[in-house]
Amino acid sequence: MLLLLLVCLPVLASAQDWNYRIRPGDTLWGLAGEYLKPGIPWQRLQAHNDIANPYHLPPGTTLHFPLAWLHLQPALAKVVAVRGEASVSGVGNAGPIIEGMQLGIGALLRTSRDATLSLQFADGSRLLLMGDSELRLDRMSRYGKSGMVDTRLRLQRGRITNDVVPTRGAAPAFIVDTPNASSAVRGTRFRVNTTATDRTQAEVTEGTVAVSAKSGNTLVRKNYGAVVSQHQAGGIRAVALLPAPDLHGATPLYSGARARFEWPALTGARQYRVQVSNSPTFDTLVVDTETTEPEITLPQLQEGEYSLRIRGIDGAGLEGRDSITRFTAEAFLEAPIGISPSDNSTVREQKPEFRWAGIADAAQYRFQLSADASFQTTVLALEEKSTALRVSQPLPPGHYFWRVATEAGNGRVGPYSDPTTFTLRSLQESGPLESEVDKREITFRWRKGAEGQRYRFQLSRSPDFHKTRVDQIVTDAQITLPKLPAGTWYLRAQAIGEDGFEGPLPPAQSVKIPCAICKAVAGGGLLWLLLAL
Repeated sequence: MLLLLLVCLPVLASAQDWNYRIRPGDTLWGLAGEYLKPGIPWQRLQAHNDIANPYHLPPGTTLHFPLAWLHLQPALAKVVAVRGEASVSGVGNAGPIIEGMQLGIGALLRTSRDATLSLQFADGSRLLLMGDSELRLDRMSRYGKSGMVDTRLRLQRGRITNDVVPTRGAAPAFIVDTPNASSAVRGTRFRVNTTATDRTQAEVTEGTVAVSAKSGNTLVRKNYGAVVSQHQAGGIRAVALLPAPDLHGATPLYSGARARFEWPALTGARQYRVQVSNSPTFDTLVVDTETTEPEITLPQLQEGEYSLRIRGIDGAGLEGRDSITRFTAEAFLEAPIGISPSDNSTVREQKPEFRWAGIADAAQYRFQLSADASFQTTVLALEEKSTALRVSQPLPPGHYFWRVATEAGNGRVGPYSDPTTFTLRSLQESGPLESEVDKREITFRWRKGAEGQRYRFQLSRSPDFHKTRVDQIVTDAQITLPKLPAGTWYLRAQAIGEDGFEGPLPPAQSVKIPCAICKAVAGGGLLWLLLAL
């Protein structure tokens, strides 16, 4: 299979050579000792290059080194960044992957669904391993001091993005194998995705990649891609990738603390890949997701600078050319913590007071009251600078939900707090009091409230009830007292709920008790007046 790849690459020479440009002071024996394997004399290098005079090497001319003669040394890959859970197993490696770790031949890398990591190889080439992927480092060799490396990777499942440094050698220096295909390059940017044992796709964004499989081989040029399927008819066919989405002037639109982006739809795109990184080189990904619409609402991000990368995905699953922009995530505005009314509580006041915890640097708060948990319609929507708010108009009994959001000085609004629910059950006031007087006692009656409701009855000579003659809690909507002295009395009946909540004190009512002696005296005076006539 590799032989087919070598035939496909137009840049290959007939002999697999590494080319070296001669510098002043170079000698054949010195270069042979520095680059050739032990046991290969410098005379063979002279003969291979048809050099007549070994003592005269013109600076600037090219010296050809067969790859098979070059001295090979094992190379290592370095973990330059990692985010999320990733592990390594294999020869000399086992456990979690950490930044700065050196990985050798045979290492098997696995990433969790939300993890990403970046590797740097001996020649400076880089690889980004996506979430839910498995990659084995099959071969990593360095050709002496030539700077050339030979890297072969096996992507068993998942996705990778590669940025390969061009090499001066004739042979492919970077090869990615999947269960059913192989991709070989000498320097390019390309992506490989294998989701199952019978499907591989390669997308080239720079340079050329030779893709080979049992069904054939082809060269995939810049901005083209190819799909290799186990049961596909015919050979491998390269197709043009979707153009990059237009992100010109794209700025985040905030919905609470979450940034939202929109872009014009791409013709032929069935969905879009959206990636966010806090590194301009996308060493790791904070977000790696797909969306079927040309818009995305990102999860809440910490304050800072981010890079956004978006590309279209066509009907065959090939991911197109990237469009990249930068944006700033603003400071996260926390939702206030509700204090009262508490969740699942019962409120008796028809003009309840709402209280919540304050947020530092908040300019004001946005309060919402609704009769449904989705807040599709609101009973009240108010702005308040303090952390307390009292309803100005009485609320009818019922079930309610309330929440609060923080608004910053620049007008940006953070997320709303989780809805807090309460039930409003107002107490029925006693209404006007009626009295019934006989010779020995007086009975006061008022309107009966809900079942289980009690009443506090107060009687006083003064309307402010500074001193009370009677202050008594009763279960019935009436009270019987001994006959009261004559004069004006003030009385009121306060409703008390079955949960102990005391309703507001109603306005005082007054009653006048007539003076019996005064009546008798008045009647006797009239009799004497009649007798005197």
